[in-house]
Amino acid sequence: MKINRFKFRNLIIPILAVMACVPGLTQANDNTLKVALVAEPRLLEPSIDTIKPSLVIGMTMLEPLTMNTAEGGYVPWLAESWTAIDQNRWRLTLKKGVQFHNGEQFNADTVLYSLGVFQNTQGGARGWFSYISGVEKVSELEVDLITESPTTTLPATLAFLFMFPPKYHGEVGSDEFGQNPVGTGPFKFVKWDKGVELVVEPNSGYWGDKPTVGNIHFRWLPDASSRVALLETGEVHIAQNIPPALMSRVDNSGVSRVETVKGTRKAFLRMNVETGPTADVRVRMALNHAIDVESIIKALFQGRAYGRDAGFLLDGMEGHEYGRLTPFEYNPDRAKALLAEAGYPDGFKTTFHHTIGRYMLDKESAEAMAAMLSEVGIESDLIGLEPGAYFSKVSASRLEGLHFAASAPLFMTPLYHPMIEFELNKPYGYGADARSDSFTKQARAEVDDKARVALLQDFEDYVFKGHVPWVWLWHYQDIYGVSNDVNWKPRSDQIMDFTKVTFN
Repeated sequence: MKINRFKFRNLIIPILAVMACVPGLTQANDNTLKVALVAEPRLLEPSIDTIKPSLVIGMTMLEPLTMNTAEGGYVPWLAESWTAIDQNRWRLTLKKGVQFHNGEQFNADTVLYSLGVFQNTQGGARGWFSYISGVEKVSELEVDLITESPTTTLPATLAFLFMFPPKYHGEVGSDEFGQNPVGTGPFKFVKWDKGVELVVEPNSGYWGDKPTVGNIHFRWLPDASSRVALLETGEVHIAQNIPPALMSRVDNSGVSRVETVKGTRKAFLRMNVETGPTADVRVRMALNHAIDVESIIKALFQGRAYGRDAGFLLDGMEGHEYGRLTPFEYNPDRAKALLAEAGYPDGFKTTFHHTIGRYMLDKESAEAMAAMLSEVGIESDLIGLEPGAYFSKVSASRLEGLHFAASAPLFMTPLYHPMIEFELNKPYGYGADARSDSFTKQARAEVDDKARVALLQDFEDYVFKGHVPWVWLWHYQDIYGVSNDVNWKPRSDQIMDFTKVTFN
């Protein structure tokens, strides 16, 4: 049959126009990836905003000197190699030919500038690199980092030292940079409609493996059922933090699946160890005995979390040893006895801050724990905040009472090591005291492997048995909803790698 080409063209053009207006029909030719996260960043400037939902987006554009791997290690990245010149000096050799998105060159001056930003920030990363006492440019692609004492942790910590373009960052400052970031990464910033979405596009000049998807559109929905609904309608391809109660809905939708991984993040309650009733270690121990962690895991998480922790050395970390420490048992009678010993036979009132929508079932978990604490006489004033407001408050000053948090890993962080110098009122250093500060510095400096393991275990014994700065809770299972249209697997550290995503 002979086709009248003029009539065919006039028929097919309107059909294609209609198809373009129907969501999902053009997906086969659309390489755009759409991602639903739980919280919107405050700033995409990693010396200021250090929480994972911000880093998930920020790390599409910004890169550190070394890179954490999915297996929990680290590999060379913008720093190609490093050598210990002497006990207090490390020489970094930098990758050649790397450009920032605005055309600035990555070189030794970039490292000097970026380290200065982190060391002088008033944001969440302050104090992270205080152990680096000096930095010297050796050549355009070589730089020496000088530490205040011998250290074994420097290459690993460089995975958190992100690089900024000195000219642009210096001109606009951290706040403006965080609204319009420029990095060396596989994606470039396009736009940020606050409260709606943020868009990045592939960086065609990227020095490494080019992205396998097109633009990425990030959205934020603190309500889990809304994230699942967008999966069902095909409006997003990956959704973060799917509660256990909604897993079957995702799996049975016919258009999406659940992907899970045992996360490195552990939940705990921070306590103010300096003021109020929680300044007494007997009260801190009582709080540990008052909370029935296994019941929360069974009832709220439907078993999709991992049992009560002890200590802070994670599986795979140096010094970790299964069964070395016994977790606190749920024992309300023991909790009451300890409270009475501490001078609180009738309990006390305290504040209890928590996030809403940052961690899996965070609000519900806080409410369950507050109810358990009331059984031993501790009445909690629950203060729930959206993530941005919560982290701003936690990092601004040391809170009274309790607050719910999660971290991974807990060692060698400001949780035990105060900020620039030892000051007990510094924010974030909720678990820090003079002894933990000393342990941290010794562990960083010890170069003998056997001695360092013994030191780490002594440190862990002190934290868990003597100091007790936390209420130890559970380990998360990270649960994602993923469209059947895409191939993607989660990592255990909550960083979402989009460089190898492919569409079916």
